Amino acid sequence: MKLKIPKPPRCPFCGTIVGKPTYLPISSSEHEGGICECGSVYVLDATGFSRGAVFLEALRIACGEDLDLALDLIPEEDYKEIWIENYDPVTHCIPGEPYYEGRKIRGAICFVKLAEDLEELKAKDRKRTSRGEECLSTISQVEKDYLRRLNRRELEELIIKDLLDEALKFILGEPLNLQTVQKLLYHPEESLRKKAALLLGKASKIYASKDPNRILDLIRRLLYASADSAASPWGAIEAVGEILRETAPRYQYFVEKLFAFLSAPEYRGYVLQALLRIAEYNPSMIKKGPYLKLLGIFENSPPSHQAIIIKLFSHLNGPELLSYGVKLKEAEVEIFDYETFTYRKVSTSKLWEEYSALFKG
Repeated sequence: MKLKIPKPPRCPFCGTIVGKPTYLPISSSEHEGGICECGSVYVLDATGFSRGAVFLEALRIACGEDLDLALDLIPEEDYKEIWIENYDPVTHCIPGEPYYEGRKIRGAICFVKLAEDLEELKAKDRKRTSRGEECLSTISQVEKDYLRRLNRRELEELIIKDLLDEALKFILGEPLNLQTVQKLLYHPEESLRKKAALLLGKASKIYASKDPNRILDLIRRLLYASADSAASPWGAIEAVGEILRETAPRYQYFVEKLFAFLSAPEYRGYVLQALLRIAEYNPSMIKKGPYLKLLGIFENSPPSHQAIIIKLFSHLNGPELLSYGVKLKEAEVEIFDYETFTYRKVSTSKLWEEYSALFKG
């Protein structure tokens, strides 16, 4: 009897051995998979009973998350679909037998590759998606050196030196480092607090697909901490904004919770900044919340808050603020710039002029 030797799975399009499917850090994907160096996308069906959903996910990712395009494509003409059967996700191999190491082998991997003209176009789109190939490589390249928990000082030094990618690897290697980052949201230096919030957003972008409940608990902890009258909200609310910005629309529910903090004047600056960050990236999330509350706040706000509200409505492309022009307080204010992590001066009248110009002609 000839012994069948388990073999690693290879891409059916180029013959390259593919990496073990992992949780795809792309949009709201719940499936494990990867992207071959030839551009083909592969997604795992671990049970063998979800082929329709797995195929559609592979095609959607291949199309740069453009589901409308994916549904319009013609099989064999616009893309090719090939399945590898009898895959064992535990050992990442093709045993060649219905049973292996006492397990029944049911897994299968769906490979999808776009036609050459579409692939050239959509390969660029995949890199621009909220969780593109850069994040895929980030997960796959977490080495054993990063599989440990950092103390507060170690993580603080990484952030001070702007080694955010390095810090992110430690968070991916050891989820408990999320808690260490959370401690830095109360650092006395504002730019460090904001970098810590930014880091939580970047990590959450990946964990939202890999371990969504962990991020759900993190958001809740941050909101509870912000609501604690004995504590300062400082970076906690802005961290929630960064997480919601990066994980849209998975945790849409919490946008309304952010708006609730607007009723307390001492929280408004933090909340407005958080809402602005979300609106820059995904304005539809803000529009699904009670954003018209901002109109009543605009009238009695200081110029710095008015500036943020104007920018918010500009990103929302919302004309509702136009009738409040008479309430504008003209002044030079400072707004935090996340590109330089410093404040830059802007004029409220200039911001209003740019906003109102969106609705002329």
